[in-house]
Amino acid sequence: VWIQWCIGHLTDDDCVEFLRTCSKSLKPMGMIVVKENNARRGFVLDKEDSSITRSDSYLVQLFNKAGLRLLQSSVEDDLPQG
Repeated sequence: VWIQWCIGHLTDDDCVEFLRTCSKSLKPMGMIVVKENNARRGFVLDKEDSSITRSDSYLVQLFNKAGLRLLQSSVEDDLPQG
């Protein structure tokens, strides 16, 4: 399951439930890939689009609550300044 730039529009509880639902659809050895923008720490609320940008450690806590195990994490650090 590929999840990209959508869980930032879910509350923490909805995100955990969504991840649990996704995990139920996996075949044996299946994976969930999450690609999201990250906050440096904690989270940042965007009142304009009602989204939340969470830090890597915050996301890991949500993954753990959903009963998922983190296999790999990486940060894309060669993005252009903007």
